[in-house]
Amino acid sequence: MRKLLLLLAAFLPILLWSQAQRMVLIEEFTNASCGPCASQNPAFNALLSANTDKVIAIKYQAAFPGFDPMNVANPQQVSTRGNYYGLNGVPTAWIDGILPDNSYGGGIGAWNITSTSGYAGGPYGYNQAVMNYAASQPTPISIRLTHSLSADLSTVTINAVVKNVSSQNFAVTGGRFHVVLMERSIEFPVAPGSNGETEFSNVMRRMYPDANGTQLNTLAAGDSLVFNFTEAIPDYLYDLREISVAAFLQDNTDKRVYQAAYSEPQEIEGSLDVAFGENLTTPPTSLCGASITPTVEVFNNGGDAITSMTIGVNFNDELAATETWSGQLAPGATVEIAFDEVNLPGGSTRVSFTVVDVNNGATDLNRLNNETPVVTYSSLAEEVYGTNIQEDNEGYIATYPTIAVVEEPVPNGSFGDGTFLSLQRSDLTSAAGDQVGGYGQSARSLFVNFYQWNPAESNAQEAGTMTYPKLDFSTQTNVHLKFDRSHARYQTSNDRLQVLVSTDCGATWTVVYNKAGAALATRPAQNNFYVPPANGWATDSISLAAYQGQGEVNIQFKVLSDWGNNLYIDNINVLGTPVGTNDLENLLAGKVAVFPNPVSAVANIEFELVEATPVTIEILNINGQVVTVLDQQRDYAAGQYIRNWNPENAGVYFARIRTKLGETTKRIVVTK
Repeated sequence: MRKLLLLLAAFLPILLWSQAQRMVLIEEFTNASCGPCASQNPAFNALLSANTDKVIAIKYQAAFPGFDPMNVANPQQVSTRGNYYGLNGVPTAWIDGILPDNSYGGGIGAWNITSTSGYAGGPYGYNQAVMNYAASQPTPISIRLTHSLSADLSTVTINAVVKNVSSQNFAVTGGRFHVVLMERSIEFPVAPGSNGETEFSNVMRRMYPDANGTQLNTLAAGDSLVFNFTEAIPDYLYDLREISVAAFLQDNTDKRVYQAAYSEPQEIEGSLDVAFGENLTTPPTSLCGASITPTVEVFNNGGDAITSMTIGVNFNDELAATETWSGQLAPGATVEIAFDEVNLPGGSTRVSFTVVDVNNGATDLNRLNNETPVVTYSSLAEEVYGTNIQEDNEGYIATYPTIAVVEEPVPNGSFGDGTFLSLQRSDLTSAAGDQVGGYGQSARSLFVNFYQWNPAESNAQEAGTMTYPKLDFSTQTNVHLKFDRSHARYQTSNDRLQVLVSTDCGATWTVVYNKAGAALATRPAQNNFYVPPANGWATDSISLAAYQGQGEVNIQFKVLSDWGNNLYIDNINVLGTPVGTNDLENLLAGKVAVFPNPVSAVANIEFELVEATPVTIEILNINGQVVTVLDQQRDYAAGQYIRNWNPENAGVYFARIRTKLGETTKRIVVTK
């Protein structure tokens, strides 16, 4: 009998506290550029949506591992909440202040945490049993929560009544009452980060009075406390119709959450919402002299008629022109807005449309449908660019080059969205090592991300191209293309690089260079992400003599992915000798190279002569002293030559090539 009385006494607080219906609080930290978030969130969100009668979710968009515009809007409060829980990875979700693991509820979750897999709080581990268990836990607290928006949609008023519904006084050491302004649903037209997610739910936008909440340590039996907040609606919210509010009471001593509540979005009477439909612009039919007539579909996605609107067209992210429409566009109706025809300037032009104004300054409730996704239109100028190209890639940051047309088949990945990106070593790896310019002699080179480019993916293509503008070879001789490359295969992959030439501005192309697999590689195959060492380069020289006399020639680099390993291209030069000139620069045709460089064994000194001349080749040390003479006034006929030098000691040297017309030098770095 005594044991029975003791058991009843032990359960008495629980029985007294079981008078309020518990609403479970789930707090998930996630990120729009987090791959595991994209893989775990769909099933997790479906579970949350199936339990809205017992679960309230708050999503904190963290600052890592990559870009997230929702975090950028309010990073500090997300950080404060993450630090409170000791967040060290996303996605991670706490339930009623608890980080659940294999022991939660006696082992009802699916976290499967072992020494090699699984982690506490992973969204993948939540299931219906976890939700039911959390909702069954007793609580003495109830929360009644409401909110309303001002008539001019500038402020939100939140009212919360926290009540102790039990017959015992409520007392905790670190009680804090939190109020959270959220957007119930955010749908981006294109993924805002790199993980492909476009839909986000219950996103925390602001916490009142701040992320630390308001102190609430005691509440007598049957008593209530009222909290009121009237706050300006943040200007970074996307859709005012999606404003919702959550509130919860938490004890900072053990992080236990006693109760949560939710206030649904409020219906807004007389809403205005201009939305874009399809981009109706017809793409240009040719590369040269291309033009477009920007045209876009606009529809009324709100509840009120649209009587006027101003629509803008952006070229390369800058407003280029506007069109004003007036009339009576009923809810659900559409209209086409067309701009004047535009001649594209050459290169790649990024085009998008934006809403500038609606109904003479009225509030548009949803900002996310006020701009179209960017569409890139490629074009080349009708005019000839010049007689040569000399690109060392150092003047570009990521996007390369401004004069060329680049078709982008590589999906947005870890290193940016694009096929030919001008990157430096720190963009690719945190590990120390050689610069990634040709032969380690400069900071940048073009990066082709074969390693993450799987052509079998739905939104990836097999090939990408970079096409240069027209060159004039009509008065040139000895025309050639020269570039440096570095590549390693992934096992037996066969990534390919081609160079093509067109004399009709891209209507037809002729392949003049074609290397793949082992022929393209300059280093042994490796499974790790390839970053080029200084001795991992080769130089290719392609004769374009067949196109001498042509007034309009386009050159194109084409890459085809076999999902192998990375390719790097640097120092792209198209050079020729003007007819009737006879100076040193043209005598050597700009073609003087030393490879590999840096060198540890044999250095190859390559040069090309367009006419016969005596040549002296000397090796000088860093003090300008001659240490070796390879040739002394040796007669050379016109042609291409390679002389070898086997250095004895490490250091910095110079190869000096002298002819009867002058001299040129090349720096050599020797490592031993």
